[in-house]
Amino acid sequence: MLTLSKTNKSSAVHRAGWILVDPWTIIKNGYVRVCNGLIEEVGQGHPGGGQVIDHGPGVIMPCFVNAHTHLELCALKGRALSDKGFRLWVEQLINLRDAEEMENLLKGAKQGVKELIESGTGVVGEISTLGITKDILISSSLAGIWFKEYLGNNFSAEIRCNEKKRRIVTSLAAHAPHTTAPELLMNLKNVAKKNNLPLSIHVAESEDEIRFLSTGKGEWADFLSERGIGFSGWGLPVESSVKYLNRLGLLDKKTLTVHLIHADKDDFEILLRNNVFVCLCFRSNHYLHQRLPDLTGMLDVGLKPCLGTDSLACVDSLSMFDETAFISNAFPLIPPSEILAMATINGANALNVEDRFGTLDPGKNGQFFYVPVNVSGRKNLLEAIVNKEFTSDCKVIT
Repeated sequence: MLTLSKTNKSSAVHRAGWILVDPWTIIKNGYVRVCNGLIEEVGQGHPGGGQVIDHGPGVIMPCFVNAHTHLELCALKGRALSDKGFRLWVEQLINLRDAEEMENLLKGAKQGVKELIESGTGVVGEISTLGITKDILISSSLAGIWFKEYLGNNFSAEIRCNEKKRRIVTSLAAHAPHTTAPELLMNLKNVAKKNNLPLSIHVAESEDEIRFLSTGKGEWADFLSERGIGFSGWGLPVESSVKYLNRLGLLDKKTLTVHLIHADKDDFEILLRNNVFVCLCFRSNHYLHQRLPDLTGMLDVGLKPCLGTDSLACVDSLSMFDETAFISNAFPLIPPSEILAMATINGANALNVEDRFGTLDPGKNGQFFYVPVNVSGRKNLLEAIVNKEFTSDCKVIT
C-alpha cells in the first residue's frame, strides 16, 4: 500500500537518494522543486529556499501510466471465469457483469481507482462499455482519457467526445475488428480524429478473432449471430487484423492498438509507418491466451509500446509494478530502462499527455512517487524498480 504525502506550501523541495527524471536520466542525491503544482527545478545536492522534504535513500520517479484498464469490471475480481477458451470467457464475463448490481459495479470501480493511485499510477486510459466510470475518474486525482467503447453495427449520430473535466478528457474506443462493423469503426475514428483525440481498439488479441476475420466462420461467427450482430456486410475474409484496419484508414498517430498477440513483423512495420501507438497487457494475455506478444520483434522494428493492466477480471492486481516485474521475468534480455519507458513516457505519449506526465522535466505536473529501494548504483536502481525489489511502503507525492 502507498501512503499519500501532501504539502500545502506553494513551493516545496522533495529530496531523495535518487531522482529518476526519465529511464535514461538519473540523478544521485537529488531533488525536485515544485511550485504551484508544477515542477520548477530538478537538480543534485542541497537546494536552497523553500520547504525541504527528505523522503529517504530511495528514488523519486514519474507516476506510472496505465494506458488500458476496464474499471467497470473490478467487481468481478476473483470470480471463477472460464478457462476453456476466449469465447467462453467473454460469454461468462458478459453474463456476470450484466447480472451484477450497479451499486457493486460502481463500488468495484471506486476501489480500482484507489488501487491504481496507491500503486503509483497517475495517468490512466479507461475503457468503459457501460459508461459508468467517467464521474468516478473525474472525481479522483488521476489524469488521462476516459474512452467510451462501442461495438456491433449501429452508429448513433449522437456519438461525441472531447469533454474535459479536471484532468480527464473523454474519447472513443472501438471494441475490436471482430466485434465492430467497419462502418462503425470508420465513424468512430472520424469523430475522434475531428477532435484530435486517440481512438483505442483491441487488435489481434485471440485465435478466435484471427480465425473469424480470415474465414468469416467459426465459433466467433456463431457467438456474434447468437447475440444478434450480423456480419455479412463486413467484407470478410481479410488477411490480418492490422492490414484490415489499415485498409479502413484507421491507423495513424491518434490510434492506440491494444494487445497485438497475433501480429507479425509485417504488421509491426505497418504500425510503425503509420506512427500508431501500441499498448501491451502481458499478464492478461498470459492468463487468457497462454501467449504473449512479440515484444522483442516490436522493439526491433522501432515501435515504442506502452503498458496496461487490463481488468481485474483477468489479472489479480492493477499494479504497474506487477506488470513490469512480469515483463522482466518473461523477457530477461529487455533492458529495465526500456520496460520503465513503456510504463511511463511511452504511455504518456500514447494518451497525449506527454506535456504534463511521463518524466520529471521542469514544467510538468508536480505529481510523482517515492519508491524505497536501497541500491548502490544506477543499474541496480532500474532493476530494483522494475522487479519490485522493495518491502516497505511507497509514497505518492502531490
